[in-house]
Amino acid sequence: MNLQILSLEGHIYLVETIDENGVHLLADRRSRPRKFHCLEEIRDYFLAQPLEEVWLEQQTPYEEMCGLSDDTAPLRIRLYW
Repeated sequence: MNLQILSLEGHIYLVETIDENGVHLLADRRSRPRKFHCLEEIRDYFLAQPLEEVWLEQQTPYEEMCGLSDDTAPLRIRLYW
């Protein structure tokens, strides 16, 4: 299984799991997106599961706020857990 961690404003992280069945947003018992507050919390949550690749993705609104085009790709960093 692979993880894609989406970094949002306000120190909130969402996690998408990626496997042979597709991409799935991690949800809580009420089917709402499961929010994390740091990368360590995510790593601890998945500690017992084997992970092939973990990616951190951050989209930033700052280019658009500065008058630049909004077509920049999100920053993606591979994490080695």
